[in-house]
Amino acid sequence: MYDNIKKVAVKAVEATNPVNVLYGTVEKAKPLEIRIHEKLKLTEEFLDVAEHLTRHERIVSIDYSYPKKWPESVIGDSLKDTSSSEGYTKFDMKYAKMVFENGLKKGDKVALLRVQGGHRFFVIDRYKRGEEVWSYQ
Repeated sequence: MYDNIKKVAVKAVEATNPVNVLYGTVEKAKPLEIRIHEKLKLTEEFLDVAEHLTRHERIVSIDYSYPKKWPESVIGDSLKDTSSSEGYTKFDMKYAKMVFENGLKKGDKVALLRVQGGHRFFVIDRYKRGEEVWSYQ
């Protein structure tokens, strides 16, 4: 009886905290492998990946005009001017298909969600530490 009470108590605690946030590093892109810590490496059969972290297509519209200044409040780091390598002053394209190629790659730091009692992990996004936010390769 004591063991049954203990099991019920554990399930009650799990029910109050149904999702865990975990952090990991991509060790291999294909097949996908993500290391959570030294003793836990997840392989693709346990992973679901948000679409924006995969090669995917989107239909977009582009409305470009020059000159335009993007303030820090919009861009995030500093004032930016629009530019065009073709010398356009105005460009408008509706319903263009874009293919996003920037899937997960070795070394990416990722955030994952794990549902209590589940054996599946949802890779929700890449992340950077605070001091790395404005550094680019």
